Amino acid sequence: MGTINDNQNITSEVPKLLLCSSIASVSDPGSNAEVQPQVGLGKECPELSWYYLHLSYKELKRYIAIFSGRKAVKLRTPEGVAEECYFCFKVFSYTEAGHRKRFERCAYTKEEYTARRESVRIVKEAFSAGSASQFNVLTDEKEVEGSGWLFVCAPLDQLQRILGAMLPRQYLVTDYVTHRPAVIPSRQMEEFIYLYESMPYNIELLNRPLEAYLQKKQRIRITGGVFHGKEGCIMRLHRNTRLVFAFGNMTVAISYLHAFPFEKVE
Repeated sequence: MGTINDNQNITSEVPKLLLCSSIASVSDPGSNAEVQPQVGLGKECPELSWYYLHLSYKELKRYIAIFSGRKAVKLRTPEGVAEECYFCFKVFSYTEAGHRKRFERCAYTKEEYTARRESVRIVKEAFSAGSASQFNVLTDEKEVEGSGWLFVCAPLDQLQRILGAMLPRQYLVTDYVTHRPAVIPSRQMEEFIYLYESMPYNIELLNRPLEAYLQKKQRIRITGGVFHGKEGCIMRLHRNTRLVFAFGNMTVAISYLHAFPFEKVE
């Protein structure tokens, strides 16, 4: 994708995320709170919120390698000297092509169920370990297919510094209301990756504001499992009942609600 202006948001003319996708939303309350930089060059990033940007196929592979520490980026010191710097941030990529491929090869077999359970275990261990190097085993730029979203867990000032030093200039997705870089809390990111790894056929990203779906819709709260406490609203989408909730500046729709115990929220 070419250079985008500072007010980039996910309603821009970018490829839809899924074959029948269409949604996005304002951030969850508090999701755009200030994040203080806590890490220096060459060190792993501690637990922070996530930022994201939309990139073309080649740029996606390039930035995965840079943000995960496999390639260096040239930055200038205050004295004007160019230095090669390595960063080690947590990264995760999502593409329409990759999701479609995963969806198509999902077989309702015992072997597939075992594979999905193993994926869930790896995701949980990656988040609990707190190590960027261990987490980034989930993402390999060599396996990226098509353009899509790159999620990065890093201090905002370092992300902006890296993006500003590279050409063509890329920009973080901004929040609709604040016009500042949109943020995804770590818990939301973990939930999304859990769904994507364990039930790719149940998840869909949409590109309309969550508020468009909240009018006259029943709100519910998940009462058990990995999504215990998660609130959202129930809606009919493509002849299927979905639970939709905010995901940073986007919205996630989950099908097969009978798999999750829930209660109505008045």
